[in-house]
Amino acid sequence: MAAGACFAARPSDILVATLPKSGTTWVKSLLYATVHRGEHPPDAADHPFNSFGPHECVKFLEYQIYTGKKVNVDDLDELPDPRLFATHVPFVALPAAVVASGCKIVYMCRDPKDTVVSLWHFANRLRASQGLEPLPAFGPYWERVLGYEEVWRDPPAHVRRLAAFVGLPFDVEEEESGVVTPS
Repeated sequence: MAAGACFAARPSDILVATLPKSGTTWVKSLLYATVHRGEHPPDAADHPFNSFGPHECVKFLEYQIYTGKKVNVDDLDELPDPRLFATHVPFVALPAAVVASGCKIVYMCRDPKDTVVSLWHFANRLRASQGLEPLPAFGPYWERVLGYEEVWRDPPAHVRRLAAFVGLPFDVEEEESGVVTPS
């Protein structure tokens, strides 16, 4: 309700929607780098990723707008197009303005088993930082399954697909210069 009352979505906005531990950081990185490749070439010394992480470059709607604590909503209106946001909120709980705006929504999902394994690793890192014992292991099966995720097989193809989806496909010059090719 808070977001619906104070957030004006634009048709040019791009929203990354994921469940927690489903590739959020990765897709935020790929999307930000793709959308801003003109002003921030990947090899630029002043690239934002040299100073900030993906979560600082692509903020969560629920932290910026729903809580109103992190960013002044008026500041969001000053962001240049396309504005990038992320959310863990289900589609049915998105502000009506987001749905009505026609903005692009990039949905990233992951096999639930892999999500559980990622959450297990994440929880154990948190537990270790607090001096707690790790949670019991799942076994070697999970590590093997993680190696076969679709995006991992061909990241450049998925970056090209993502760029085309958000209306910023790579041109021939970028392709020939290796912008999309992993280094």
